[in-house]
Amino acid sequence: MHPLFVHAAVVLIPIVALLAIAAAWNTRTRDWLGIAFPIIASLTLVAAAFTSASGEALATQVEQTAAVTAHTSIADLAVAAGFLLFLISWVQWVWIHNYTTVRPGHTQARVTNPQTIRRWTTVISIVQTVIAVFALVAIVIVGDTGARAVWQ
Repeated sequence: MHPLFVHAAVVLIPIVALLAIAAAWNTRTRDWLGIAFPIIASLTLVAAAFTSASGEALATQVEQTAAVTAHTSIADLAVAAGFLLFLISWVQWVWIHNYTTVRPGHTQARVTNPQTIRRWTTVISIVQTVIAVFALVAIVIVGDTGARAVWQ
């Protein structure tokens, strides 16, 4: 099953990472994505977890070459990337939709100071961008070692 699950992680992690960068710095993109962004990030975490679990099962059935050992030793980076993307996407969504906008039945947002909103939005955006870059680098490294394990 690992060859099937790996494709989901290899596609979803870079897509979510690029969406994270776009949503971090472009309010139109963030608004357009809405709740879909953290939901897709949640699916990414699930894909990464299934990929990791199926990889661990596969590792018990294949010869432990240097390439396989290298891949299995860093494969958890992909799960970490999926988890961090999941986490920051929900942090951003909750911050924007729960604290900085007027919710139904309320007359004002929970946080009304424009400086506070701008500062925290900037901090979240910077963290989100760093996580996205980490995720892109991690998936390339893990994918490369996995490809080497298959083809050597």
